[in-house]
Amino acid sequence: MKSKNIFLVMIGVFLLTVLGACGGDNESSNAQGAWKENANLDAEESMDDLYEKAKEEGELVVYAQSSATEQTVNSFKEEYPDINVSVTKVSSVDMLEKIRLENEGDVQGADVVVGKDSNGFWKNELLDNHMLHSYHPNHIADNLISPYDQYKGLPIITEVITVMYNSDANDNPPIESWWDLTTPEWQGRVTMKNPLEAADIQDLFLTMIQHSDEMEADYEETFGEKLELNGTENAGYEFVKRLLDNDVVLMSSMGDSVDAVASSTSSEPPIVIASSVKLRDVESDGLPIQMVHDITPKVSVPGTTSAFIIDGTPNVNSAKLFIQWIAGGDDGTGAGFTPFNNPGTFSTREDIEQDFVVPGLEQLDLWEEDVDYYYQNVNELRDFLIQTL
Repeated sequence: MKSKNIFLVMIGVFLLTVLGACGGDNESSNAQGAWKENANLDAEESMDDLYEKAKEEGELVVYAQSSATEQTVNSFKEEYPDINVSVTKVSSVDMLEKIRLENEGDVQGADVVVGKDSNGFWKNELLDNHMLHSYHPNHIADNLISPYDQYKGLPIITEVITVMYNSDANDNPPIESWWDLTTPEWQGRVTMKNPLEAADIQDLFLTMIQHSDEMEADYEETFGEKLELNGTENAGYEFVKRLLDNDVVLMSSMGDSVDAVASSTSSEPPIVIASSVKLRDVESDGLPIQMVHDITPKVSVPGTTSAFIIDGTPNVNSAKLFIQWIAGGDDGTGAGFTPFNNPGTFSTREDIEQDFVVPGLEQLDLWEEDVDYYYQNVNELRDFLIQTL
């Protein structure tokens, strides 16, 4: 009888422990639900109204990948002097871990995050797990170019990883197809950042793998013969293998690889695979660099910089106001977008004018981003790169 009572007590303790744990989860879930309801992220609020509410909040902290966001913070301070705001520059990989650890530790490190979702980790590990939230005010979202009006977060600008060449040595683009880079003519004359250290180049390769049927058709159109796979899974992987096997020159940074092409004095200079954002140096530093804006089967895939609100922020009105500011404000003319308005960075808004030599975003033949595909397949690509390099 005595042992039976002890047994019942043990069961009671176990049940209380389980129920207590469940109650904790419910408390956390309820708190998150209450914050999101109070945050009212679907509300249509003017920037003037948000400013009045934001004056009652604390310091706004922004995590960002680029120095352009730091410049936007400066103009934001001038326009809204009663809001204290600071920015911390964080890399894409570090950003993921930083936000995740702060969320697990119940630490409110920042209110807004601005950057690119390389390899789909932000969407799949932060957004889907409610560590980040989208904020889409309709008066801005209604002016987004398709398909950016369907994106998570508020897309600010996009760029592309594509081919650029020395414009002093070439009056016209020296290639027409991505497959040209795998030919003997370009052996040892293609440079890029090591793809194992460049998530955006990985996303380009993953897009080619996803659209391997288009890569295969383009090979046959370019060379007039059927593509033979050399131990690879499909035409996308075959392209990556042939490119790397063609004595591609790998460098530690995109800036170095672009500079190597721009500074070449050879009559047959190298060509570079890099971000179109480097075209800003054409205007600022006079670099002789142009992008191949018409290459088969597609020019590239976008890499989009978006703004998100971090879960639980007590400064939600300041966060909303800053996101509207960085997106260009009500009509796209706001100074918050100015630091991003450069050659090679393409506005996602149709009401923002960009007067550069580079073709506009809607004129480029691009694949669409698929961050879920990247997330599901990036480890396989990395294994392949390690074996191939």
